[in-house]
Amino acid sequence: MGISPQTRFGNKRLIGLIGQPVKHSISPDIHNAAFNYMNLDYFYIAFDVKERALGLAVKGLKALGALGFNVTIPYKQKVVKFLDKLVDDAKVLKTVNTVVIEKDRMIGYNTDVLGIMNTLVPYKDVISGCEALILGAGGGASAAALALARFGCNHITFANRTLSRARRLANFLRQKIKISAEGIGLSASNLSAIAKTCGIVINATPIGMWPNNNNSLLKKEQIRSGSIIMDMVYNPSETALLREAKLAGAICVSGLDMLVFQAAESFKLWTSLEPPIEVMKEVALEAIGRFV
Repeated sequence: MGISPQTRFGNKRLIGLIGQPVKHSISPDIHNAAFNYMNLDYFYIAFDVKERALGLAVKGLKALGALGFNVTIPYKQKVVKFLDKLVDDAKVLKTVNTVVIEKDRMIGYNTDVLGIMNTLVPYKDVISGCEALILGAGGGASAAALALARFGCNHITFANRTLSRARRLANFLRQKIKISAEGIGLSASNLSAIAKTCGIVINATPIGMWPNNNNSLLKKEQIRSGSIIMDMVYNPSETALLREAKLAGAICVSGLDMLVFQAAESFKLWTSLEPPIEVMKEVALEAIGRFV
């Protein structure tokens, strides 16, 4: 016998997060605090999903009557084939971090783009016309590129361990959003040559994530003073990259703000309500403290 789509966890409707790993995630803290504050009968759970079980996990959430779910590394692009429809930025990028399940259909959205834009609004005039370096070539990197393009960034270089992926993403975005872009390998010499010319650098890889807190793709000598360094890694809130950036005299932007802003956009999609952003920020800071 099938599971009724009205199945609930106690009195609460399920919302999930799928990725691997997810033990570092503070998204459950953020969303559950927001749901409680707004007196909503929803409950958010993180699921560590092996790649071979991704399709089963997506179908399982639907079968359990979940309202929707978030998608994180490494499945933001791989999840697309299991969804019924992509809209807005997800349709442009073929990259999804938020899924809404409505009327038995799974609809993919990308709230990372708005999360990045809202985080970088104070620096939009600096970004306009500048060159950018994005470390990585996955879903987070494509979202960062679209955000920078909307702020008028002039040229984007993607640096990735697998050169073919960096070049493929650069070519894809040249065609999709008509921005000047190229892909290079993730070598020290490549990064040194490029980073010093860029007005903004964004780390869209998991390098530096807890518990490997001391790893950084750039050292202070490779970072231009006065440039903007954003790390999409949010745990720890000050990564090794941001410590190097501070020593270099750069402007440091934590991934924690992006996490909260993209979570707020997901909250809107699931609930059709305005999120309690200050509550979400406060809880995010408290949750990060568990890992110190």
